[in-house]
Amino acid sequence: MIYAVIIFGLLLLSILILLWLRKVQYDAVHRNFLDLEDHFGGRVIRGGFAVRPRFSGNYRDARVSISISSEKKSKDHPRRFYISVFMQTPAKANYTVMSNDWLQQETGQEKRRQMSRQIADKAYRVEVSEKKILKQLDIAGIEKVVKKIHPFAYVLVSRRGLVLERISTNLIKDTEFLVLEPLVEGLYELSTVPLREGA
Repeated sequence: MIYAVIIFGLLLLSILILLWLRKVQYDAVHRNFLDLEDHFGGRVIRGGFAVRPRFSGNYRDARVSISISSEKKSKDHPRRFYISVFMQTPAKANYTVMSNDWLQQETGQEKRRQMSRQIADKAYRVEVSEKKILKQLDIAGIEKVVKKIHPFAYVLVSRRGLVLERISTNLIKDTEFLVLEPLVEGLYELSTVPLREGA
């Protein structure tokens, strides 16, 4: 009986320590998001104890929100955290920029070759849903911005807004203002990349 109580006590202590570490981590992220609030206005939203904070604000009259998500694909792989940046501003066309490292195993290789273009020393690919869109895109302009906001998993660019997801290895460092500001600026720049004339 006493062994069961000791084991239960140790499990409870482990859970409390994990919760405390999580809270400390999210407290630091919260402070980082407050720096964003100072520069971009808006507010930091947090639901409660050990809950991931979110930021909602504005950049050049575009609505911006930044949040943290995570996924665990299997027991063999550790939990992966993502920093997501959403900007509500219309872009000139719909396309996706994806990291080849993030893609890992690709399907539909032949179709991808026709509907995408490798950029940034083959670290990323620009992919479209229609071949004619690829001809209209200013690939050099997109590549210039991609190099500024590297590394990231993917950016969805559309006429409704843009979404960027970056894998984070250190949430506290990766949510500092000096790290996040170039991502926000880069998304805005992507939204303004013009289409090629006569394409």
